[in-house]
Amino acid sequence: MTSLLDVWRAVDPEARLVSGDSEALGRPVRGAARTRAVPPHLPSLGEGQILLVDGSVLPTTGVDGLLEALADAALEPIGLWVVSDPPPAIEPAGSRLPVLVGSGSSGSRSAAANAYLEAEGSHLAAAAADVRLLAAEAALADPQPAAPSGVVASRLRRGVAVVVDGALSSLSARPAGRALATRFAAVHARLLAERVASPEVARRTRDGLWILERRITEGATAWLFDDLPFARIDEVVLDALAITLRALLRRRPAEPARGRDAPTRVPPSSGDPMRDTLLAVARANGRIAPAARALGVHRNTVLYRLRRASVDLGIDPRRPEDALRLLESAARD
Repeated sequence: MTSLLDVWRAVDPEARLVSGDSEALGRPVRGAARTRAVPPHLPSLGEGQILLVDGSVLPTTGVDGLLEALADAALEPIGLWVVSDPPPAIEPAGSRLPVLVGSGSSGSRSAAANAYLEAEGSHLAAAAADVRLLAAEAALADPQPAAPSGVVASRLRRGVAVVVDGALSSLSARPAGRALATRFAAVHARLLAERVASPEVARRTRDGLWILERRITEGATAWLFDDLPFARIDEVVLDALAITLRALLRRRPAEPARGRDAPTRVPPSSGDPMRDTLLAVARANGRIAPAARALGVHRNTVLYRLRRASVDLGIDPRRPEDALRLLESAARD
């Protein structure tokens, strides 16, 4: 069953939990309702619904006043989501009921929440594909773990770390989450030493951090960390990041570039001009001129081979996902 946390993280990860018990975020959601009216003009609510509230119509007594009105009407949402542009500034309520605050309109957010509930699997698959593409583009522009990890940290608004051979290779803090990154850096060695039955299940450490890990290669691990529990989309995106990092860490160290159009050095010819061309373009981050110089051919020759590869093989190394696939294959060879 989809939880309130799942809907929140998938629909608007920039929304903030300003009040309530974080454990209540795990309650199942069956739908979303919305209101743009002040109490007592409130919508009817079914079991397991979250109520999207237009921030401009909050009563003068704030969220507490809205909760009292809901109780008087015998309405029991599993959470409140207050939205407006810009997001409203509200005081924490004296209730365990989760209260989220974010941007947008109550209509658009409730529609997005219901759409997610109707086709969660499709939404998660699309998010994974999107992150794989963004991470691949970042890795091609800068072949260091910090590049794709930073993309994911910004997208999920979670902290991301990559540990290689026991050392922090990359540490990306989520926005406004530098203190959490410092805490993770202080305890990551202990976390590696702790044996857990299932390292792919999110757990809470004694330091108050929620962590989720994925194995990349032997001796390398990717981690998410935050002070809130993780949703399904976090797990799916971390899996997608691990795929990109696996390909990246298996690549041979790149020669430092001397400029945008510096020649890209490639291994000796494999005897297959088409394969050599595809790899040269992939190593040149999709740029034609440096790939042509590395191969010692005219740029039109490279373009001709790329057209043939696209038609005959369905491969274009100018696409980040194809480039990483080619580089990973070459690394195995």
